[in-house]
Amino acid sequence: MNKKIWLLIIFIILLLVFTPFLGIIPIEIKSIFENNPNSFIFWHLRVPRALLGFITGAILALSGLVCQNLFKNNLATPDLLGISSGAAAGAVIALKFNIDLTFLGVGGLSVFSYFGALSAVFFISLIARIVKNSSLYTFLMSGVAINFFYSSIIVFFQYIFDYSNTFSLLRWLMGGISVAGYKEVLFLSVILILFLIFIFFFKREFLLISAGEDFATSRGLNAVHFRIYSFLGLSFFVGAAVSFCGPIGFIALVVPHVSRVWGKGQYIPTVLFTFLLGGGLLLLADFLARSLIPPVDIPVGIVTSLLGAPFFLTLLIAQLKKTD
Repeated sequence: MNKKIWLLIIFIILLLVFTPFLGIIPIEIKSIFENNPNSFIFWHLRVPRALLGFITGAILALSGLVCQNLFKNNLATPDLLGISSGAAAGAVIALKFNIDLTFLGVGGLSVFSYFGALSAVFFISLIARIVKNSSLYTFLMSGVAINFFYSSIIVFFQYIFDYSNTFSLLRWLMGGISVAGYKEVLFLSVILILFLIFIFFFKREFLLISAGEDFATSRGLNAVHFRIYSFLGLSFFVGAAVSFCGPIGFIALVVPHVSRVWGKGQYIPTVLFTFLLGGGLLLLADFLARSLIPPVDIPVGIVTSLLGAPFFLTLLIAQLKKTD
């Protein structure tokens, strides 16, 4: 296995082990095995928060990799294609009307996030069918338009909320990891496992479509149908992540780009790097979010953008210099 992968695994294990002990209130090792407030904070707040950060980061990064693979475009992400904003709009509607239903043990926020993401896929597919054009350009431009549409819906509901709800909504839209217990961790763990199965089960199809639509078609793959079915899967995975942590930017854009460079274009190493880098980056960003300005808990979406934007620009400049 690639040496970088082992180093990443070790780094992530260290983060998972040590970051729960650090924060506004440092916790000693001996106190976590006693019946005291520090033990509760450690086992029921910080440990599940660290696990949820890693799992969510991995899901978002893998969703970006799938999008970029499907469209052969390094800028294609669930955010750009309207899937994330559709999920966020669904969650905002659930928050606005205080919808507290459950479906198969899943809360209303998650259900509405999924259907919001699914509606984005539906509208993109509908536009392609109406114009009778299923090219990559049609899907990308439709996704951009849908993204703006759902963003305007979010702003509209933000405007009609009262002051306290507007603040809560704005805080959620900035992205954040807040969890008490392991229910959310267990749910998203299942989502992540299903996502990895999906990625590895359709390895051949992803490799074919990444080589070009004409090549994939010549090998018997219906690229348009596969792209739509993949969209449906993405809406489920992204909707689940967004419902718990809000729309967190830059993970889906930056991580797959780095993973392809480190994985040298090979499928399995690239997927592994994306999984580890995505989870590790959000885990680190969340630790910084709750530690940089105590006692303020900064929305993690702000930290990922602050870390991701300069890093991505550095990579982009280096790549452009190589092509000159």
